[in-house]
Amino acid sequence: MKLNQIAQFTQGAFANRLETFSNNIETTKVRLLSLKQFNETLGLTYRISNEKSAEITVPKEKLTPQLLTDTNSLILHTHTQKVALLPDKYSGLLLTNNFIKIQMTGNVDASFFEWYFNEHPSIQKQLSVLSEGTVISLLKLSHLKDLEIDLPPIQKQITIGKIAQLKKLQESLMAEKRELQQIYIQQRLIQSINVN
Repeated sequence: MKLNQIAQFTQGAFANRLETFSNNIETTKVRLLSLKQFNETLGLTYRISNEKSAEITVPKEKLTPQLLTDTNSLILHTHTQKVALLPDKYSGLLLTNNFIKIQMTGNVDASFFEWYFNEHPSIQKQLSVLSEGTVISLLKLSHLKDLEIDLPPIQKQITIGKIAQLKKLQESLMAEKRELQQIYIQQRLIQSINVN
């Protein structure tokens, strides 16, 4: 089946088109989802260490729930072609045009689908075919909708999804352990110099 048969999609907004400086209309301030937050969710490193948390003022009537992140929807970054199920701390952030919100309508476990989209060879093969011949890899909404999906029964999805989440947690903890070991070794080396 095609992905558009089991999901609804919302393309993120152009922040500069939504932002307003008018005092005549009712507005609200909203933070933008950053690539740093997205990558952190997936356990990926991000080159820019102190990216600003951007906040813009938008007209209230243009700020629809579909444009905001939540804990039930998957978020796709169109350049990295990765999907993330965002944690609670990143709920309510505005999606910019580099992101697509995927709301599963069929009987699909979101944790499973995050793993399936990011790791499964059949999806990776389709994505590589879609980005052949392009300088900058970018997944278009029309291509996303046409991805061929082959889902196992829901119980198997739930099991695979839980295993995938545990694997992600393990990788995160191992990375943290390596970082702490490096800090410890560095401190011991400094202390050994100070003793002499």
